[in-house]
Amino acid sequence: MSAQPVEPTKPTATYQQLGEYAEEIVALAERRGDLVRADIANQEITVHMMSPSKPHGRIVSMLVRQIENQDEKAVTFPETRVDHPELGLCRTADLLVMTEEADERGTEDFAAFAPDVSVAVEVVSPSNPGNDHVTKLRDYPRMGIPVYVIVDPRDGTITVHSGLDTSGGEPRYADTPRRYKFGDTVEMGPWTVETGDFPRYRT
Repeated sequence: MSAQPVEPTKPTATYQQLGEYAEEIVALAERRGDLVRADIANQEITVHMMSPSKPHGRIVSMLVRQIENQDEKAVTFPETRVDHPELGLCRTADLLVMTEEADERGTEDFAAFAPDVSVAVEVVSPSNPGNDHVTKLRDYPRMGIPVYVIVDPRDGTITVHSGLDTSGGEPRYADTPRRYKFGDTVEMGPWTVETGDFPRYRT
C-alpha cells in the first residue's frame, strides 16, 4: 500500500491581497453593467448581487439629508465599505456616519476604519434579511462600531443596537435594542431623524 502524496501547503492570502481581489471583482462587475458587493471574512470573499429598490434608496437619501442638515460636521457615506484589517473583516454598509475629525484621521481609500465610524445603517433587503439581522449584527460589534441601526421597510420598523461590550470575550451590543416604527423620532447616536416619510415595500 503506497502512501498518498501530500500536497504542499498553499500560503494564505493577506487581507491586503483579498482587498485588491475584492476591488477587481467589483470593477469587473461594473464593466459588465452589474452592481455587486464584495465582503471579506474568514479569509474568503463573498460576492452579493445588488438590486437596490426605490424605497431602499429613498430611505438612505432621507437619512443623509437629515443628518447633514442638523450637523454640518457629520460626514455621510452611502454604500461604503467598512473594515477592520486586524480582524480580516470587511463589510459594505448602506450608510456610514462619521464625524469630520474621524474622517480626516482615516488613511485608507479602500474602506472606512470601523472604530472611526459613529453609526452604521442597513436598510433590509426583502431577498436577504439575514445579512442585516444576523451576519452584520454579529460582525459590527466585533469591528468596534458603537451604534448599528437596522431599518426594515418590510414591516416598517427600526431597531437601534448600541452599548459595545467585550467583557464576555465575544463583542456584542449589550444595551436592550431600542425598537421604533416608521413615524417615530429615532435617536441614532448623537443624531436624531424623523421617519414619518419612510416608504415601505409593497407586498
